[in-house]
Amino acid sequence: MVVIINEKLGVVLDDATLTVGEAKPGVYKVCLGPIEDQLDILEGAVDELFDILSPTTTYKMAQPNREGITNTAGFITMLMLGLTFGVLVIAIVLYGIGLGGA
Repeated sequence: MVVIINEKLGVVLDDATLTVGEAKPGVYKVCLGPIEDQLDILEGAVDELFDILSPTTTYKMAQPNREGITNTAGFITMLMLGLTFGVLVIAIVLYGIGLGGA
């Protein structure tokens, strides 16, 4: 027996082997080829997302020898944010005590 998962896309489940496949019009034959191709693409995208979480790795499409670029970019970003907010706090304090203007 075959269970129809999605009739519009032609996805079926063979309950004897518990495999999911593509159904042909009128004939429900389990074929995993197209689904496995899509799963490979999805697994590659998931692996890329997990690699992005580590600051010491690089992206697949990045230039060679770019390992750790995320770590450096994060440091520079936080440095600039710290300097910006630090100068802003000092300006507010100086203005508050009366040294900021006439």
